Amino acid sequence: MRFYSRAELIELASIDAGFLVALESEEIVLCDAPEPERFSELMLERARVAHELVEELDVNLAGAAIILRMREELSGLRRDLRDVAAELRRLRGPRPSP
Repeated sequence: MRFYSRAELIELASIDAGFLVALESEEIVLCDAPEPERFSELMLERARVAHELVEELDVNLAGAAIILRMREELSGLRRDLRDVAAELRRLRGPRPSP
């Protein structure tokens, strides 16, 4: 997994330093890498999506935080559902040919 410096995150997410500070104050984006002041790919994606929500859809930061949390929760549920479906297929075994 790649980690990004503050400057890299600002550049790659196409945001300004002030917006990153606002994201951090709302705990939308946090330094989450083993090294200090580094951000994961997830935080980069959160910054990009939050920027899009705020700038293009006129959502406030609190709303963006809720949307991001729900988006990630939905992604996790989809992943769980795929795992359950795969396990059911495995338990059912091969289907007979018609």
